[in-house]
Amino acid sequence: MSSRRDGSGTAAFGVLLIVAILWWLRWFILAAVVITVVVLTTRWVLREYAKHRDAERARLDAIRRRAEIENAQVLRGDPAGFFGQYPLPDPELIPRWYR
Repeated sequence: MSSRRDGSGTAAFGVLLIVAILWWLRWFILAAVVITVVVLTTRWVLREYAKHRDAERARLDAIRRRAEIENAQVLRGDPAGFFGQYPLPDPELIPRWYR
């Protein structure tokens, strides 16, 4: 019976020692958790910004491509370049200088 009490006392002392060490290191553990959360959040924000930047770059490239096409149409005298993707207006509304 005494061997059981010695074993349980050792286990209780071990648990108490672990709890005491964790209590003593609580600020370091909390700091590590905060730093981890900050790093993960920063990485997520940077990834989202990169996605947004790529989408904006693609949008601007599409606008540039369309502008080049419309400019070439205008230089050829095609009314579609002047009015874009919209249907052509009544021919009487097209300025004389453009015909």
